[in-house]
Amino acid sequence: MSRKKIHLFILLFAFAACSWILLNNYLIKADKPLVNVCLFRMVTGIPCPSCGTTHALISIVRGNFRTAFYENILGFPAAVMLLVFPVWIICDLLFKRESFYRFYRNVESFLRKRWVAWTALGLLLLIWGWNLYRYFS
Repeated sequence: MSRKKIHLFILLFAFAACSWILLNNYLIKADKPLVNVCLFRMVTGIPCPSCGTTHALISIVRGNFRTAFYENILGFPAAVMLLVFPVWIICDLLFKRESFYRFYRNVESFLRKRWVAWTALGLLLLIWGWNLYRYFS
């Protein structure tokens, strides 16, 4: 994928995600997201590994880090990425650099290593196990 497409995709995704979190947190004051946006959960009736990430992000915005950890630990790296990546991309565009694109390509290469992929899959299965435990208990 080209640098421009990656930049555009990440900026649009971050804007949409932040808008969704702000809508749920400030305008609706919901304890849970406005609607269920998880296709996996809608089809199967059980949570996916990332279910609870939106609620975790809302908890992080509210300063409830323990609740965020309980909801889904993926909320923490998601929050960092939603804050850092758009700023990084905008700085690259303003200063005509390609540091984010190089970072993206390096991460992509790193994730293609078999041991990294298996480790990530194992961690994702642990998170999914936690989600299923919370759901069924």
